[in-house]
Amino acid sequence: MKGNKTRLPNLPESPKEFGLTRRDFLHIGGVFTGGMLLSPSFATANTNKASIKLDASHWYQKPVRIMHTVLREIDARNYNPGKVVEYLKKGGYNTLCVNAGGIVDFFQNPLPAGNINKEMGERDILREISNACHQEGIKVIARIDFRGVEEHVYQKFPDWFIKDINGDPVKLTYTKPQLYASCYLGQHRNDYANEYVSYVLKNHQVDGIWHNSPGFNGICYCQPCRDSFQKFSGKALPIVRESMPEEISEYMVWKRIEADRYMERIKNTVKSFGDDKVYTAEIFSIYDVGQNLDWGLGFENARDHFDILVSVAFMTGHGADKYYFDLNYGTTIIKFLKSMVPDREAVVMYGGNGTSHRLVADPSIDLKIWLWQILSAGGRFWNCYFTNVPTLTHDNRNAYNETEAYNFVRDNEKLLEQHIPYSNIGIYYSNTTRESYRTKSEDEDGFGNEIRGIETVLMENHIPHDFLINDHIEEEKFRKYKLIILPNVKCLSQKEITLFEKFVDSGGKLIATYASSLFDENGTELKNYGLNEVFGVDYSGKRVNTKSDNYQYILDKGHPLVSPDSGETELLFNAGHTTLCKPMANTQVVCTWVPTIQNQPPDKSWVDKFSTEYPTLTENIYGKGKVIYFANQPDMLSHTIGHADPRNLLHRAISYLVGTEVPVETNAPPSVNLGLTTSLIEKHQYILSLVNTTSGPVRPIRALIPVQDIWIKINIDGETLMDYKILRCQGDCVVRKSEQGLEIKISKLEDYFSMHFSMG
Repeated sequence: MKGNKTRLPNLPESPKEFGLTRRDFLHIGGVFTGGMLLSPSFATANTNKASIKLDASHWYQKPVRIMHTVLREIDARNYNPGKVVEYLKKGGYNTLCVNAGGIVDFFQNPLPAGNINKEMGERDILREISNACHQEGIKVIARIDFRGVEEHVYQKFPDWFIKDINGDPVKLTYTKPQLYASCYLGQHRNDYANEYVSYVLKNHQVDGIWHNSPGFNGICYCQPCRDSFQKFSGKALPIVRESMPEEISEYMVWKRIEADRYMERIKNTVKSFGDDKVYTAEIFSIYDVGQNLDWGLGFENARDHFDILVSVAFMTGHGADKYYFDLNYGTTIIKFLKSMVPDREAVVMYGGNGTSHRLVADPSIDLKIWLWQILSAGGRFWNCYFTNVPTLTHDNRNAYNETEAYNFVRDNEKLLEQHIPYSNIGIYYSNTTRESYRTKSEDEDGFGNEIRGIETVLMENHIPHDFLINDHIEEEKFRKYKLIILPNVKCLSQKEITLFEKFVDSGGKLIATYASSLFDENGTELKNYGLNEVFGVDYSGKRVNTKSDNYQYILDKGHPLVSPDSGETELLFNAGHTTLCKPMANTQVVCTWVPTIQNQPPDKSWVDKFSTEYPTLTENIYGKGKVIYFANQPDMLSHTIGHADPRNLLHRAISYLVGTEVPVETNAPPSVNLGLTTSLIEKHQYILSLVNTTSGPVRPIRALIPVQDIWIKINIDGETLMDYKILRCQGDCVVRKSEQGLEIKISKLEDYFSMHFSMG
C-alpha cells in the first residue's frame, strides 16, 4: 500500500449510462432502506447482472451448522483453542466464525492501520483457532469489521475517513469508544480493507469472510466522495437540511451504485483465493421500512454477492423496550430467503445469549423451538455468542442447548440438503409497498402486520405457503401458485398489474385486502384500483377510520365465507380502516360496511339500517379465475387484535379458493406448526416437520405440553407414497399409503417430529 491515495472506479457521467430514464432514476433514489434490506429498485439499474449460480459441490452449499464467537478484547487473555474446538465437536458444529478484526485485530497484523489486541500479547488467536479447527475438519470464517477505527489509528490516516460538510471527522455515537467512521470510497474500506482481507486469507487457514456492518448512514463529504458524485451527477453533494427530496434521491442512486461496487470489490478479493472461499454478511428484518439516508445496500446486493444468505433473528428486540418475536419469525425469514434464492443456504443468525442482554442466557425452551421452527422450513443455524463459546463465558446455562438440533442436521445432512418450502400458495411481498411506509399516513399500521396476520391464519390452519417477491418478477414465477395473497399491497407497477391480470384470467385465484393496487410503484395514489377489473369493484375516493364501534353486515347469508356464522349473527367484527368502494354489475357482495354506531350513550347506540352500498367483502369472476377482495383489513387485525371474525373469514376464503388442493390436512391444534419441504436435488423427495409450541399463556415458555394422537394426511398432485424414513419421533408413528397420498398417525409430540418420504 502506497500513501493515502484512493483508487476511484470509473463512473458514468449520468444515469442514462445505466439505462435509466429520469422516472426510473428518481424512483430508484426514493427506495433505499436501513440495514441489508430488500431493494429491487436497484435491480432496475442493474438488470444485466446475473445472480450467482453456486456450485453445489462447495461446502457452503451443504447444510451449515455455525457457531459465531464475537470475541471481546479480554477473551484473548486465556483463550484456549482446544476447549473451543471441544465445544464445537460436542455441540454438533461444522463451522466457526471468529474475529479477524478491523476494529481490534486478533492476529499479529503488520499492516499500517492495524490495531492489535493488547490483551493477546504475542499470540495470534486467529491462527491458533483456525489451525485447531482445521485439524478436526471444522471450517473457519473470519469476521471483519471496517465501520470505523479508534483515535490513534485515525490520527495516522485522517484522510481515510468520513467527513462532514465542514470537513470534520464523523464519529459513531453508538459505540464506546466512539469510532471514526469510514465510507465506501475512503482508503480504509477500500485499499486497506482489501489488503487486510488478502493478508488474512493468505496467512491463516480460514475458509472465508464474514463482513460485519458493511455500510454507513448519511452523507460523506470526503474528497473522493465529492469527486465521484460530481463526476456522476455534475453537481456538488447535497446538504441534508437544505436539499430537496429529489436531490437526496439522486445522491442515494449514486450511493447505491458505490455501495454495490464496494461489496463487489471485497467479494472479488475473497474469491481470488478460490471459489470455495465463502463471502457473506447479514440481512436485517424484512419488516423494517428503513430511512431516507441509509447504507444503500439491500437484498439485491445479497443475491449478487453473498454465498450464504444470513438474516438476523434474535428472539428479543434490540431496543430499550424488550419484547419477544413470534415463535414463527425464524420460519418466516427462511421462507422469504428461500423464495429469493432457492438454491442457496438460508441461515438464521440467532443468539443463545440474546443481544441486548448478551451476558446472560436467553430462555432455553424458546430457543429450542426457535431452532426446530427454522429447520422445518429448510433453514440452518448460526449461533452468535457475544463472548466465547457457552462453556467459556459468564453464563453457562445455555451450553449445549442447541445440540439436539445441530446433531439432527449433522446426522441427516444428505436428506436435508437443498430443501425449500413446498407450497402452492404465495404471499406477495412488495418492497415498493414497504418503502411507502416511510411516509406514514393516518390509515396505516406498521408495515408487515398484514403479512404477519396472513401467516397467523395460514400457520394455525397448517396451510403450507411461501413468498412471491416483487423483484425480478416474471410470469413464470406465478405459475407454481394456485392462490396468491395480496396483504394490503398498495403499490403495484403496470407490469405487476398485467401479470396479476394474466394470472387470474388463466385460472389463478387471488385474495386482496384494503388498498391493494391503489398506488403506483412510486407511491402515488391512483383514482381507482389498478386491479379494479380483477377485484370487480371501483374506488369511491375515500378510506374511513373504522377502528371503534364498527361492523360488517352479512348481506349474502348463504355464501360459504359467512354461512357458518350467518345463522346466529347478522353482524361481523370490523376495525382498522375500510376502503369505500362500489361493486361492478356482476360482482357478488358478501358483506357491507356499517356506518359507525357510537357506543355512548347506550340509549342512542343504533342506526336505522345496517346495510350500505359499500361492500367490505366481495367475490368476483375474472376470466377463468376467482378473486376474493376485502375492502377492510382482516390480515392486519388477525395479527394486532386477533378477533375470530377476520381470522375465520381469511381462512374460509383460502379454503374456498384452493379447496382440496391444499396438500396437507391434520387434526393438530394451532399450537403445532407444520412444515413441508421438497428437495431441489431429487424430485418427489419431501420432509414433513411438526413443531410443538403448546405451553402456558405467556412468553417465555416455562414448559412444553405434549400433544397426543395427531394425524396428518398428505396429498401432493396425486403422487403416491414410495418410501419413508422417520427422522425424529417421541411416540409411536404409523405411516400408510392411501388413495390420496399418505396418512401418518403420531401417538405423542413433545417438541419436534420429522419424516422424510418419497412420492412417485
